Amino acid sequence: MDSVNLVVFAALVEYVVFGVVAGGTRSKYGVAAPATTGHPEWERLYRVHINTLEQLIVFIPAIYGFAHYVSESLAAGIGVMFVIGRIVYFFGYRAAADKRALGAIMSAPPSYVLLIGAIIGLVRTLI
Repeated sequence: MDSVNLVVFAALVEYVVFGVVAGGTRSKYGVAAPATTGHPEWERLYRVHINTLEQLIVFIPAIYGFAHYVSESLAAGIGVMFVIGRIVYFFGYRAAADKRALGAIMSAPPSYVLLIGAIIGLVRTLI
């Protein structure tokens, strides 16, 4: 499980970095806490952070389930695609809202594949 743990920890570090960037730019863009709206550039950074949290809720249990029921190495490989996709999402969305699609396409499907694979694997063990 070391490879899966490495990918999950990378995803968590990535999430923390996104939070630091969003939080750290509040003053730059004049968005006083606890506001969640303000300057459009800050709002995009904030959305990257929050959207990544939303994605992690599916990704983390799914990667562990897939690793347990299907394949640890395949889970790690698919998980790396998620992490890279979130990086692409960050830079795309940071530039402009309409440039986030590629990163979203790269990061959401890996979570779905992991989840579906984990469920199928679990069902197979129960049958």
